[in-house]
Amino acid sequence: MRLLILLSVLACSSCTMQSLSQKSPFNTKVKYTARVTYYSVGQDKWGDRVACPRTPRAKEGITVAAHPDFRFGTQIFIPELKDKIGNGEFIVQDRGSAVKSKKASKGTAYVFDVFVKTQKELWRHAYNKPMYMDVYILTE
Repeated sequence: MRLLILLSVLACSSCTMQSLSQKSPFNTKVKYTARVTYYSVGQDKWGDRVACPRTPRAKEGITVAAHPDFRFGTQIFIPELKDKIGNGEFIVQDRGSAVKSKKASKGTAYVFDVFVKTQKELWRHAYNKPMYMDVYILTE
């Protein structure tokens, strides 16, 4: 009898946890398979200025541009970039028309555009990494 009660409690609690994460995916660590691209100073007129009003300049290992579904200040983790660009954790501090429109993924997935300091770093990362990576949303 105790086993039956325990199993029913576990079944109910797992359903509740699943439905909570479906209602508000940012309350927990959520994973997306997303297109990861890179940008650097000198690619456009903005240089290292970012869209986030609280952040004056982009910083390598910190700044990432993301779709407006992810508010400024949202922390993300890209395991594939750990120890390659910072510790793999980034903060949404920028936008961009290609990121907003999901252009790099042809509209099929979120695009996260990681800031790197130089064009050399941009090319090194762009050619040595997979295009799609797991991206975890840590906070909103």
